[in-house]
Amino acid sequence: MISVDTTVFRPRALEPEERFRALTRAIDPNALLDHQTIARVRTMLWTKEASLRPIVISAVTDAERRAVPVLFDTIGQAQRRLPEHLAPVLLLCGVVAAPAPRPTDVLFVPDPGVDGRPMLFAAADVFLAASPETTTAAYEAMATALPVVGTTGGSLEKDIVNGGYDANGWLADEGDSGALVAAIVQACLYRPERMRRGTAAAEYVRTVLTQQRPPADDPSRTPGAAA
Repeated sequence: MISVDTTVFRPRALEPEERFRALTRAIDPNALLDHQTIARVRTMLWTKEASLRPIVISAVTDAERRAVPVLFDTIGQAQRRLPEHLAPVLLLCGVVAAPAPRPTDVLFVPDPGVDGRPMLFAAADVFLAASPETTTAAYEAMATALPVVGTTGGSLEKDIVNGGYDANGWLADEGDSGALVAAIVQACLYRPERMRRGTAAAEYVRTVLTQQRPPADDPSRTPGAAA
């Protein structure tokens, strides 16, 4: 189990404007973007109804960079299946640039680190796993009440419940790109279900971590204790 500080990565109820500010700070941590670029980002993210389009975030490690074209293809297909105001924007964390072709509505953000990720994740709607493994970022996303969309074939399927009352995300069979796209479409279409699964994800992480943490007086917690 990967340790996640759930007191930091806790659900936050952010207003749309707060979410937008968190996103722009992540995109431009040094405040170097000009007003024209910020306006373009605002136009991309906001709908005519003054709400944000669904934000799908994916945190890509060095070992997962080969999955970036798959993420682009998945998001591109989902965007074409949805009306404009529900078509997701992909927020790619940890990758500052990527080769074309790529979907139009993709934003690149540097990894803000452990101090910045809680607010960044709280500004998103869905976490898209770049691999079938439950990475630290996936646990952090779940702790922040983001449902995870991913595939089977790794440890992720041990943590994600795909259906029923306890559903906390969406899983597609490994190699089934159509099912993966359908899962993202469903997450973008049905906000109440997305939030329900996100709440279940946060509760799952809290429960699992509580069960697996050793007691405070456990000698194994002491530095230098015998294995």
